[in-house]
Amino acid sequence: MKEFAANAEDLRVRRPRPLVSLTSGAATVLVAGVVTVATQVGAVPPGSARFAAAEPSPSPSPSASPSASPSASPSASPTSATGLDSALTAAIKSRMDNATSSSYAVVVDVEGRGRVVVINAGRSLLPASTEKLFTMLPVLINHSQDRLVTAIGATSAPRSGVVHGDLVIRTSGDPTLMGLDLTKLARQVHAAGVNKVTGRLVLGYGSLPWTRTRSGWKSSYVPWDVGPLSPFAVHSNVWRTTSYYVTHPTGGNLWMLRNQLTKAGVRVVGGNTAERNPTMSTVFAQHASGTMAEIVRRTLRQSNNFFAEELLNIEGWAPVNAVIKAAGSGGTATDGSGLSLSDRRTAAGEVALLKYAHASSAANLLMQALPAACQTGTLKDEFCNTSGAGQVWAKTGTINHVKALAGYTTDAKGRWVTFAIITNGDTSTSRAMKSIVNSVLQLRHYAG
Repeated sequence: MKEFAANAEDLRVRRPRPLVSLTSGAATVLVAGVVTVATQVGAVPPGSARFAAAEPSPSPSPSASPSASPSASPSASPTSATGLDSALTAAIKSRMDNATSSSYAVVVDVEGRGRVVVINAGRSLLPASTEKLFTMLPVLINHSQDRLVTAIGATSAPRSGVVHGDLVIRTSGDPTLMGLDLTKLARQVHAAGVNKVTGRLVLGYGSLPWTRTRSGWKSSYVPWDVGPLSPFAVHSNVWRTTSYYVTHPTGGNLWMLRNQLTKAGVRVVGGNTAERNPTMSTVFAQHASGTMAEIVRRTLRQSNNFFAEELLNIEGWAPVNAVIKAAGSGGTATDGSGLSLSDRRTAAGEVALLKYAHASSAANLLMQALPAACQTGTLKDEFCNTSGAGQVWAKTGTINHVKALAGYTTDAKGRWVTFAIITNGDTSTSRAMKSIVNSVLQLRHYAG
C-alpha cells in the first residue's frame, strides 16, 4: 500500500538542540493569610498548608492557530474494534527493526477504528520519562489551579522591631522556588517591622518526606540528573554540588534563607531547626508558585525530573495509584520521573492511561503540557520538515539504552490516534528515536 512505502516520509533532518534555561517562570502571587486545604490523600495537618486555591477560571481552550493542539475533548462517535491492521503493523515493524533495541513494544488506537497495532503490548519495560504521565495526570485532575505557598511568620507580631520567639518558614514543597524568591521573602519580613528574632529559624515541613533519593536510582543520578530531594527546595537543589550539600540540601537552603534575612536587616539569634508543625499565628511574608497546571507544563515539556519527584512528594502515591486503577492501566514504579531502573510499564498500559486522560477533565491541560513536535520542549527538534511537525503531542522518555514516546496525533483521515512506543536495550538511543519518529509518521499517513 502507498502509505507504507519504505521511504514515504522517514525522518532525515534534525535541528540543533538549544540550551535550556533553569530560570524560574513561576509568578510571585501574594495570598492574604495562610490557607489550609485538604489534599487528595487526606487533610493537611493544622499549620502545614500546602495549597492556596486560585480564583476559579474557565478551562483553557487550545488556540485556533495552526500550531496549536487540537481540542482534547473525546469524540462522541463510538469506537468499533474492527481488528488489527496487518499492513500498518508490518510497516511499523520494519522501522522498529532498525531501532537497535533488544526489546520493544508498540500499541496504537485509532478513533472509530479501534486498536490497529499490537506489538508486545503487555511486555513490562522500562518507561523512562513517560513515567511522568502517570505522576502528573492526577495533579492536573485534582489540583490544576492550586498554588504552592511558602510563608514566613511567628507566634506573635514584633514589638519594637523584635520577635520574641522563633521565626517559622512553612514550606509547601514548591519545586519552583528560587534564590530570588527567598530574597523577596526576607525583604517582606523586614518590611513587616522585624529587625531581630530572639529565637530560632524553624522550618515547618508538615507531612512532606525527607527522602533525598528513590529506590532504583543509580548513585550517579544525584546531583547530575536530578537534585537531591528535599521538603524545602531552592533552585531545584542544584545551586551547589558539594558532597555536604547533596547530603543536607534542606539545611543548606535554610542557611541561604538566613543569609538573605541578614542582608535584608533581620537578625535571627538562634540556630536552624525543623519541626513538623510549628506554631505560626502571625504571617510576615508569603510567596505563591504558579498554578499546578503551569508547573506540570514545565515538568512535561522539559522532562524535569526534579519537579516530577517533588510533586510526587506533595501528592503521594494514593492518587497516582487511583488514576492508574481507574484507567485500567498497570505496572509498577518506585519514583515519579522514570529514572528508576525498577519502574515497569507496558505500551498497552500507557495507551490506557492516555485514553483515560483524553476523556477526563484534564484533557485540554494535558494537551497544552505535552511537548509538540518541532515546536516545544523535548520534541522541539523532532519531526521537523515532516508531516508530524506541529501535529504530534507526546511525552518522550530517555535513559541509558531506553527510548520511549507516548501521546497523540491524527491520521490521514483526521482521526484521533493514541499511541505508545517503548524500546529497551538500545545500542543507539538516537537510532531508536529515529525509528520511533518514522513509525509515528506512518500513523500520520494511515487511512485504513
